Amino acid sequence: MDIFYEESSIAQNATKGARRYKLLHILSIACYIIGFFAVVMGFNFVPIGAPWIAWGIFCAWFFACGILFWRLKLRFNVSYDYSFVSGEVRISKVININKRKLVAKIDAGDMIQIGDVENSSFDRLKSDPTVKTVLCTSNEEPAEGKFFMYILASYDGKKLFVLECREELLIHILKFVKRSVLESDYISQEKKRAKA
Repeated sequence: MDIFYEESSIAQNATKGARRYKLLHILSIACYIIGFFAVVMGFNFVPIGAPWIAWGIFCAWFFACGILFWRLKLRFNVSYDYSFVSGEVRISKVININKRKLVAKIDAGDMIQIGDVENSSFDRLKSDPTVKTVLCTSNEEPAEGKFFMYILASYDGKKLFVLECREELLIHILKFVKRSVLESDYISQEKKRAKA
């Protein structure tokens, strides 16, 4: 039985992130252009006896700023896509809507524990120094109808993936893993909303 399920975790401040992304993109290109013209000007107009080291540092500074701005922009306007295909969770990072980068492919057999971030078992796992936490959401609070779910998996060591998703993703995963993988103190989101 093949199952395909897909959903996204869209940044709640996407418009602000898009503006920052665009600003940093423009700044990085401007730094590269200024650095390029500084190099050309140096070869054409700086006298031979001039302090070339200082000029080289001046040119390199613009290129370094361009690289810095380019790397910083990748932190803004980020969303995540989660795909579940018959026992495998695929997590992709989407930068500025059009760039997609695969974060992880987690096979059901590699999943050690799954649960709710609000439960005490998450804090215990997060404090373990052998476990690396990988945030796969840009939001501080889950969107309506979603919750923060964690997946502890054997993936390049032990990694604790935090996803912002609907409970439907968890239900699909549970069809392919042992029942003991679900944390013992897990309460369904529907019951939690009813108590609130």
